[in-house]
Amino acid sequence: MKKVLYLHGLESKNGGAKVDYLAAKCLVHAPEMDYTRGDIFPYLIKVVEGFKPDIIIGSSMGGFTAYMLGALYNIEVIAFNPAFHSRTLEPNYPEFINNQVCRKARIILGDEDTVIDPKKTLEWLKDHIMMHHPDIKVENVHGMGHRIPTDIFINKIQHEL
Repeated sequence: MKKVLYLHGLESKNGGAKVDYLAAKCLVHAPEMDYTRGDIFPYLIKVVEGFKPDIIIGSSMGGFTAYMLGALYNIEVIAFNPAFHSRTLEPNYPEFINNQVCRKARIILGDEDTVIDPKKTLEWLKDHIMMHHPDIKVENVHGMGHRIPTDIFINKIQHEL
């Protein structure tokens, strides 16, 4: 049974239909994330090293964080609308995090996201990652905004579990 670490976004709560779906299919750990805490990075390291996930799934700030952790630990990542740019909050992550590249990542972007502009994300990916790692998969979901409907979430992750 796969172990999935699920990281919600900045203004979201843990739990809900997505976590319920994951819990029915795999062993899931979905901690309550407070991205403002000063010890967020050591906390995340303890979570990953303690749980040892096979895959990390995150949305928005959770997607950015999933990507960063996946890069550090060589863990597969699925990131929905990751906050690679335009963050309203800079979590207390060490500077070296910005130079990490996750080689096992699927980036899923909603073309109607008004919070994290998908066009800007594509440009960011091209400038920072894809020129060196063209195997990063990027998917555009027509009609999806920043919040991920449960049916789209399930559709995009069900084959990974």
